[in-house]
Amino acid sequence: MSLLPRSLGALLVEVGAAGVEVSSHPSAPDRLRHRPLELPSHVAVRLAHYKPDLLRLLRAGFAPPDPESAYVLGERLGVAQELGMSTEPGSPGWLVAVGEAIETAWKEAPNQAQKEAGNRP
Repeated sequence: MSLLPRSLGALLVEVGAAGVEVSSHPSAPDRLRHRPLELPSHVAVRLAHYKPDLLRLLRAGFAPPDPESAYVLGERLGVAQELGMSTEPGSPGWLVAVGEAIETAWKEAPNQAQKEAGNRP
């Protein structure tokens, strides 16, 4: 199982909670756009660092690697919808949900490895 970087999860939660939206540029899909245009420098540097991972997520979506992170993703998206927030890829609600699901996947990784090791003949 290949997990996205744990620190990417924390970044997505941080920018989503701050109300930032991200998307790929419509005429240059390898460019990342964000709204608001002005971000704190430390956030802009971290977004630039994770640009390939983030663009991949925006294009392909997020597939939770385990049942617990799938639950967290669905639950967080449901809460965002109940609050009237958008859950489209790149929206703040989506960023928080995916970020928390990535962090949960890292917490669950040792448990999954133990389960897989226990199922080997």
